[in-house]
Amino acid sequence: MGVTRRRLLTLGALGALGAVAAGGAYAVSRGPGYPTLPQLTGFGEPSPPELRIDPQPVDFSALEARRRTGTAVYAYEITGRPATYYVTQPFGVRLDRWLALHRKHIGQAPDEIRSYGAWVRGSSTSWHSSGEAIDIARLRSGGRDLTSLRHDQWRDAPATELRRRLSLYWRTAAGLHHEFADVLTYLFDGAHANHVHVDIGRFGPEQPRLIRRSNAQVQAVQAMCRHVWGRTDVETTGEFDDVTRDATTRILEQAGGPGELADSREAWQAFMVATMRHT
Repeated sequence: MGVTRRRLLTLGALGALGAVAAGGAYAVSRGPGYPTLPQLTGFGEPSPPELRIDPQPVDFSALEARRRTGTAVYAYEITGRPATYYVTQPFGVRLDRWLALHRKHIGQAPDEIRSYGAWVRGSSTSWHSSGEAIDIARLRSGGRDLTSLRHDQWRDAPATELRRRLSLYWRTAAGLHHEFADVLTYLFDGAHANHVHVDIGRFGPEQPRLIRRSNAQVQAVQAMCRHVWGRTDVETTGEFDDVTRDATTRILEQAGGPGELADSREAWQAFMVATMRHT
C-alpha cells in the first residue's frame, strides 16, 4: 500500500510528539543584553528531509471548521466580518502556536485576525486546496491594527513611519517562519503585497530550517537583518552570500544562539525568536 501525504504527516506528527515526550529539548543560552531564550523542543533528531509530495485536494467537509485562531476572532479581509475558515487539525494547532509566540515575544494580543482565506477548492498545486495554507493580512485589537501585513497600503509612508512598519512586519514574519516551512511576503511577488501566505508543504509536521536555495527564506532573513537588526549592508538578493552569513552569525552570537544559521533547526529557531524580540 502506498503512503499518502496525509498518512505521512500523521506518522511524522506522532514521531515529533514522541521526541518531545522523550524529553528532547534545546536551551538557548543567554546572550549579551538578552534574557535566556526559551527551550526549543524536538531538536535531538537530524534535520528533517524536505517532502517531495504534492498537496492532496480535499472537500472542506473533510477539514476542521474554525472561527478563531487562538483567542482571536477570524475575519475576512474583504468584508471585515467574522467568518469560518477550514484547515486540517494539525495546521490549526500550528496557527494557534504561532499566535501564542507572537503574543509572548512581540507583546501584542490581537483579538482579530484578518485574512484573505485558507481552504479553496483547487488543484494539487495549491496547499490551500488541502487545507494546509492561509493568507494573513492584519492583526487587530479593539478595532485598530496592531500589525499590518498590507505592504500595498503603507509602502509609500514617510521614512520614519515606513521604518516602524517594516520592522514590525518582519518581526511578525519571523514568528511565521518559526512555525511554517513556506512564508511568502511582498518580496516574493506582487501578488503577496497585501498579505503573507504560509503553508507547511516543505517539511510537513516538522519544524522548519533554512534551505539555502530557497529564495523566499533567504530574502526574508536578509530583510530581517536590514529592517529589524539595522544591518543595511545586507542586500535582499535571495542569495545566502558571505555578507548574509556573517550578519546572521553575529546576530546569533549576540542572542546566545547556536552556531550558524544554515547549520541546524536550532539556529533557525533561535534566530527567529531573537528577531521577534528585538526592538
